[in-house]
Amino acid sequence: MTTLTDSSPPAHILINLRDIIAAPGAALRRVSTLNTRDWWFPALLALIAPLLYLGLTLDLQVANAREAAARQLSLMPPDQAEAARGMMDAMLQPKTMFLTGAASLLFALLMAWLFAMLILYFGIALLGQPVKVNALWAALVWTWIPLALRPLVQLAWTLATGSLIQYQGLSYFAATGDPLADGKNPVVLALAQIDLFNLWHLALIYILLRTVGKRGRGGSLGILTVYALILGGAHVIPALITRLIGFGS
Repeated sequence: MTTLTDSSPPAHILINLRDIIAAPGAALRRVSTLNTRDWWFPALLALIAPLLYLGLTLDLQVANAREAAARQLSLMPPDQAEAARGMMDAMLQPKTMFLTGAASLLFALLMAWLFAMLILYFGIALLGQPVKVNALWAALVWTWIPLALRPLVQLAWTLATGSLIQYQGLSYFAATGDPLADGKNPVVLALAQIDLFNLWHLALIYILLRTVGKRGRGGSLGILTVYALILGGAHVIPALITRLIGFGS
């Protein structure tokens, strides 16, 4: 039986990419002990893939956003609609939408990585010996491969069909067909997080906890539950706050 040591030759990035699919336990153990400098590849892929999707589907997104804005303006009193129309037109220019979308994607990705590191590091430390930060970071970023592949698959779908995917994950089963209402519905937003790519990512996080974090099955499941609730809740909490403010007005 062979073991990974610091003197072992590092695997090629493409081998790690293959093994994150075919042998995730070995891949995560390897990148956390040998290839800690190779984290740039999945990190770059996680950033470039959604930007590529945004750029190549921008025309469709602008058209959808303008349609939604027109519906929203139609619900306003005429004086308010007239005052808001100029601001909406400025915000819905392609260049503006791309820049704001790219900034939002970068901010969301950095925040997700920050909270993921905090949850996993302190979760592992509370249940035993803490893992090295650089080892945890290298393994964590490789678990982002499914989330980096998702926009590429969605891009292929959009280019093939000429339409955007309106409802992600299982949100279709709770959606009403009204994008404005569905975008504020916490149930729809929560179900949108349940797709094959997120489930694959969570499976990799569990394997990370078992192999890199060296936690037992129960401890790994506990940390994974907290991880899923916090990062998943980040997509739902803003809608809950919006609803509470709306109900209170």
